Amino acid sequence: MATTISNQTPKSNPATANEPAKVAAREETKDEEIAVTWREEEPAHYILQIQSLPFLLEILSEPQVAFEAFEACGYKWSLILYRESEGGKVYLSPYLRIMDIQHLGHNWKIDALINFFVYHQGKNRYITIQDGKVKRFSAEKKESGFSRLMLLTKFIDRLNLRENTCKFGVEVFVVNPKKEKGECCCSILDLHLKENTVTWPIGNFSKASGLQPFKFITGNSEWELQLYPRGVPEVKRKYLSIYLSLKNSEEVEIGNKLLVQLKLRIKSNSPSNPRGGNAWFSSSQRCWGFPYFMKLADLKQTPGLIDNDALTVEAEFNSIYVIQDLAPEPHAANLD
Repeated sequence: MATTISNQTPKSNPATANEPAKVAAREETKDEEIAVTWREEEPAHYILQIQSLPFLLEILSEPQVAFEAFEACGYKWSLILYRESEGGKVYLSPYLRIMDIQHLGHNWKIDALINFFVYHQGKNRYITIQDGKVKRFSAEKKESGFSRLMLLTKFIDRLNLRENTCKFGVEVFVVNPKKEKGECCCSILDLHLKENTVTWPIGNFSKASGLQPFKFITGNSEWELQLYPRGVPEVKRKYLSIYLSLKNSEEVEIGNKLLVQLKLRIKSNSPSNPRGGNAWFSSSQRCWGFPYFMKLADLKQTPGLIDNDALTVEAEFNSIYVIQDLAPEPHAANLD
């Protein structure tokens, strides 16, 4: 679903929520918990296009604005943009609210994964923002998202507006779908095999700039580990960035999704804290990782991570699940 808003649109139009807005206490989003990736495909469920930067700034001058409801995974949702202030700085906080909940009954709970998108005109691609965590919606918590995701000034700058138009997007993947539509989940990777850990030795690290991805096969799929020694552009050469990219999978090619539970770490003689999570891969989402994997200063100062200008990246696959949509059971034919 796509919605276009121009500066001729009445100011009351963006706030089309069916219930009064209620600002709940929100936890601050930590940069290191967020995976930011790029993709060319448009968001599958909702696109919001605002026709002018001045009108966008006018919208964001309000504490919150809710946009037209859209349907995804059998439910109705609404994109909400909050404007939050702290320490004299103004932040943008994107949230998702579930709508039309009257028919859900009592004690309902819906678990979902949320991806937010911002279109970058300069690169003609979408910035994908996610944290890989399942968000629970309920009668007590109708909204979920990222609090103080980005400084508003940084957000405007990141849009790289050239045509005075900006686009947002949302994708919602419900983990516990309605009964009339199910999903089949099966594991394709043995959790106890030592081969589930992939190692990538990297030499001459101090001189490395653009590394070739490390290619490997596991779980019947072809993958790449991508490491940026100076980080992706957004981290401003302060962090190490690591990503896992799906290059080829027969399961994905026929329309299924992969749910990968994994941990990423820099190998060390002493115990180290890995970064991990639940990564979803599909035909439109093929890259997942951490732009803020580790501060470069910490990497250089922590004993055992870099030895003789070499380090080793480890990817530990705990499980890989194939998620296949199940068609509704056909109703029995009426023979009367």
